Amino acid sequence: MHNSGLIKSFIQSLKNIFKNIIIQVYLVFLNIFKVFLGISFIVNLLETVRPLFIGAILSRFGATIGDKINFKGRYSFDNVFGDQDSKNDFSNLSIGNRCVIGKGVFFDLTNKIILENEVGIGANSMLMTHIDLSEMPMSKLYPRKSEPIRIGEGTFLGAHVVVIHGVTLGKCCVVAAGSVITQSFPEYSLIAGVPARLVRKIELK
Repeated sequence: MHNSGLIKSFIQSLKNIFKNIIIQVYLVFLNIFKVFLGISFIVNLLETVRPLFIGAILSRFGATIGDKINFKGRYSFDNVFGDQDSKNDFSNLSIGNRCVIGKGVFFDLTNKIILENEVGIGANSMLMTHIDLSEMPMSKLYPRKSEPIRIGEGTFLGAHVVVIHGVTLGKCCVVAAGSVITQSFPEYSLIAGVPARLVRKIELK
């Protein structure tokens, strides 16, 4: 029994080593492609690449990425390049340890998006750090505005949630699916609606 455990541990170690080698080789090729095709190539790649590579790609190109993150894939990143505040990398993105990021999440990196440890983001949610109507007539009433988003430790956003620029959610909040969050909420808030409102405070037994 003891030998069986050692063998399993050895095999797992070999798998991890092999996986890390594959990732590092993959990143070398991506660096080469980026030199010729620019950061737009990396942005487009993140919409289709296997989840295995996502954390390593984001980290290599500027993001702060924690440990044991569950990336589901198919992510859209806007304003990594082409905007007046673009940094041409992913340095405006910070994801803490043990987060779960659902499929199809949209990240607007005009400003900082900070996800603290153990945050869950449901599928097809959108994190929008700015508004800019450009030369449209209504821009006189709604001028460009760019502010960071911070999601506190342990907070969970259901599917199809929209978070607007300047929002901070405290730790261990729960946001109902389909909500549009236009203001900040303190820790242990149950939030729902369009626009989102406080339903009640969460009480831990």
